[in-house]
Amino acid sequence: MDSMEMKIRPIMPAFRSFDKDERQRNEEQRIKFLLDLLCEMDIPPSKVQFLKLKTQRRSTLEWLSVNLAVNNSHHRNYSRAKNLISLLLKTSGKS
Repeated sequence: MDSMEMKIRPIMPAFRSFDKDERQRNEEQRIKFLLDLLCEMDIPPSKVQFLKLKTQRRSTLEWLSVNLAVNNSHHRNYSRAKNLISLLLKTSGKS
């Protein structure tokens, strides 16, 4: 038995369909909250519209991550918006 090695495969998390639905629902809620925050800020209207489109969302979040502070670093909700953008960028590839 000493010469035999057992290989154990790690257990992969099993995601059920309702888990994915809940993650998508959470992402949509975060997007709505971010849109509410961005309406008060100095953001090009085209970027707000692109954020509503799933196909343009990732690139728009990346743009916002870099450029949000340009005209809005003084805004009272800047840190909330920046945190939401960071969270959405982390989770956008997983859903």
